Amino acid sequence: MSMLQLFIGKDYVIPGNSGILTSGTSYTLPVTSGRTIKVIAIGGGAGGGGGSGRSSFSGFFDGAGGGGAGGNAYAAMTVTPGQTINFGIGSGGSAGTSRDGIYTSGSNGGNGNGTFITGGASATAGSGGLVSPNLTGGAAGSASVGASLVSNTAGSNGNSSQDGGNGGNGYSINTSVGATTILSLGDAAAGANGPFGGPASTGVVYGGGGGGGGTCQSDVGGQQNGAQTAGAGTGGAVFIWWGY
Repeated sequence: MSMLQLFIGKDYVIPGNSGILTSGTSYTLPVTSGRTIKVIAIGGGAGGGGGSGRSSFSGFFDGAGGGGAGGNAYAAMTVTPGQTINFGIGSGGSAGTSRDGIYTSGSNGGNGNGTFITGGASATAGSGGLVSPNLTGGAAGSASVGASLVSNTAGSNGNSSQDGGNGGNGYSINTSVGATTILSLGDAAAGANGPFGGPASTGVVYGGGGGGGGTCQSDVGGQQNGAQTAGAGTGGAVFIWWGY
């Protein structure tokens, strides 16, 4: 029987939990934790690809791709009460830099970094969206150790109407005592609206991908409003709970 089959139908009730951890490298359990804990690792989201200016002069009408979300991974761990749990939390990827038509190249969005919990779960990071005039959004991360509780979402593609793609959805973590749904998809970062809109949004909540940059003519409002500017991804997170 797989880990997911064991998990299906069981409540996620959490009398005790670590809170959402977005920094640090360790967490010490209380002596009342019991001998089994559950953990979630969320990888870092990726940045969106940079957009482009000078659209009407150099034919750059395709918006850049959004960044992919980090993966999510769940696992149960056998522990000693009072044990210290070690982990590493992945950072989000940087926003891709904008290009100036055929005159400068710009860059793809940066990849995020993976998150791991030693002896427990591990999730890979999202991949960066491609720079304009490439439309392609970045791939989502995945569970490399443990099992995904919800679907991981890729960055969406830009379009030929000069809009950047949206970033992959981040995650919402419910830390409430008695909660029966711990992890769900959060919102997605918006891609930039070319040719006259503003910049793309950064990744939303934990592990979200950044939006891709749009395209705009260099001597009209979009250039001044930052329509070609991409958004960065957001960092990952770790969540630990016990007493279920």
